[in-house]
Amino acid sequence: MTNIKLFSVSLSSLAGGDSQQAVCEGCTRIISDRFLMRVNDASWHEECLQCAACQQLFATKCSGCLDTIAPTEFVMRALESVYHLSCFYCCVCERQLCKGDEFVLKDGQLLCKNDYERERDFQVKSAVK
Repeated sequence: MTNIKLFSVSLSSLAGGDSQQAVCEGCTRIISDRFLMRVNDASWHEECLQCAACQQLFATKCSGCLDTIAPTEFVMRALESVYHLSCFYCCVCERQLCKGDEFVLKDGQLLCKNDYERERDFQVKSAVK
């Protein structure tokens, strides 16, 4: 039987002017962000909060720029990858990909349909030679 503990989590604002600076439990740096996470009296940066069992970060990271994605942001998804809207573009021609566009996710990189087909055709021609 698995032993599960539930913890109290809250999002606190630092705007209250608390004279004592909070230190992040995860990275041990001072929290100067506007918001911090509080878990059982410990303070965390939003991006540092992680699972105690597997150490997986709770914050969602953009697969393009690797920055944290805020819960209020609109995103684009490709399989398990999540992107800021501005990071969802072809890695070859840098054309912004929109909902409904055909694309390929190859080795973690986005390619529009045209660039993927161009690359595929080049590889086929190279293999024939």
